[in-house]
Amino acid sequence: MVEMLFTSDVEPRIKISYILIGIVALVIICLAVAYSLGIFKRTGKNILVPPNPKKSLPPSASRLHVFSKAAVCADGPPCAEIGRNILKEGGNAVDATIATMVCNGIFTMQSMGLGGGFLMTIYVKKQNKAYTLNAREKAPLKAKPELYKANSNISKHGALAIGIPGELMGYYEAHNRFGRLNFSKLVEPSIEFCFNGYKMSKHQALSLHLNDVTNDTNLREWFMKKDGSFKKAGEQVIPRRLCETLKILAEKGPLDFYKGSLADIVSEDIQALGGIVTKEDLEKYTAEWMDPIHVKLMNGYSLYSVPPPGSGVLLGFIMNILNNYNFTAENIKDDRHTISTYHRIIEALKYAYARRTELGDTNFVDIKSLIDNLTDVNYAKEIQRKINDTGTNNEPEYYGGVVYNKEEHGTAHISVISEEGDAVSVTSSVNIYFGCGYTSNRTGFVLNSVMDDFSFPFFKNYFKLPGSPNNKLEPEKRPISSMSPAIIVDENKDVKLVVGASGGSKITSSVAEVIMRTLWFGENLKQAVDAPRIYHQLYPMKVEYDYGITQNIIEGLEKLGHETERTTGATSIICALLKTAQKIFANADYRKGGEVFGID
Repeated sequence: MVEMLFTSDVEPRIKISYILIGIVALVIICLAVAYSLGIFKRTGKNILVPPNPKKSLPPSASRLHVFSKAAVCADGPPCAEIGRNILKEGGNAVDATIATMVCNGIFTMQSMGLGGGFLMTIYVKKQNKAYTLNAREKAPLKAKPELYKANSNISKHGALAIGIPGELMGYYEAHNRFGRLNFSKLVEPSIEFCFNGYKMSKHQALSLHLNDVTNDTNLREWFMKKDGSFKKAGEQVIPRRLCETLKILAEKGPLDFYKGSLADIVSEDIQALGGIVTKEDLEKYTAEWMDPIHVKLMNGYSLYSVPPPGSGVLLGFIMNILNNYNFTAENIKDDRHTISTYHRIIEALKYAYARRTELGDTNFVDIKSLIDNLTDVNYAKEIQRKINDTGTNNEPEYYGGVVYNKEEHGTAHISVISEEGDAVSVTSSVNIYFGCGYTSNRTGFVLNSVMDDFSFPFFKNYFKLPGSPNNKLEPEKRPISSMSPAIIVDENKDVKLVVGASGGSKITSSVAEVIMRTLWFGENLKQAVDAPRIYHQLYPMKVEYDYGITQNIIEGLEKLGHETERTTGATSIICALLKTAQKIFANADYRKGGEVFGID
């Protein structure tokens, strides 16, 4: 027998076995990369490639980090490190957040930057109080619906898509109220990072193909080769004009963008493109401090998030509805329980997204009674009682939907917890990838395409429904957004969870699901972020789901009457921090390749 093991005809078979194992492993790795990038397709009716798995997927390659004092999570790994370093140098949570955002506007300029805007939730432990800051872009004074009537692309691409940027005014307000270090100290690390250049991420490389950036001088210089092809992931990018602008901001401060020499340059650059943003628009722009949405959850938790035009109120409404089920780990212990739980979540999403069509800028529309209802526990119980555990309804009107809101696009999210116990959750965006497809020529930052987030009366969706009247375009108005940066504190008023997402219209449901998995279903933070997600936006009337949800679950939902469709493009990206008495657990979503840095 021993001799047989070493005969020449057995040895090749052993080698072949190792080769086959290697090939299988390589195939699995390639498929995992394809899944994370959304590269899968249908070859025919109900035929998915690859098919839905029969078993849950293994964990992703992302790390569950553990720190004892502080943590910063960001879409851009070098930027999270800059934020962590600011904390080490004596900065607070707001300082670290701003420094991280400045860097992210370089490394992930396809998603956010100085030409965009943001919504921020802040929690100050010493005060046991939450704040929200609205630095979303506004419509220019000269904006009117007729400018966009010729075709629906005008609000998406080109100069008329540009709204008044709010990013830097938001930095100013947050720093002026809560910042500790000099503003220049927060910008300087990104200046060095910018001039040194960075290696382009896979996400940025893919984003170059999702919007036409070839008409812009700066973007061509930074992202294209001499032969006219795009640079690939891993190749060097040095956005010099943007670097020079950061030097000006470090010296003169963020208000120079609105009232100084930069205001002249930016307004002139936009108008040279054919845009309508003027210096007067920049001078009149203000960021707004607003009362946070506050919802009490079971087990003594309190959720804080942003009011309209953000979607924190919908996040609170979803959680309020589902709070009545007293979910635990038992509710996802097997296929039968998971199908029932997913069905309930989907129904809550449908009710919430129906009310989303009524949201708008509270400076222009009176929706106080709507907000009161959506944050009221009794109203949530009333809605929960309407959910039928044995089936669904496929008429939007049943859930209250009579108008629609547009699909949204890319964003970036940052989560921070400091050693003092303070926290910041902020979501920032230039809307579509690379905004309107142009930069401010002399300053180098990507200009937003926020005008596409408004509803226009002359455009109807696929279902022939008109746009939301509460979200119609008006001068100086902010369009609604799915951004839902959230902070959850425990019964002792200590930060428990800091979470938010990028991913356009899928943001709100994604944040809700991660909260549920972490606080209710007993999963660790990485499990909660890794988990494939389900989405429902009412229009279209179908459940979208990430690759990874098993075929049995999908079939179970279909038996309850749900139409299902697997996501084939970009999905939501979570950045989350979970705090216990002794530790901070942190995870950056593997779907975009972010990272976490912290302090022990």
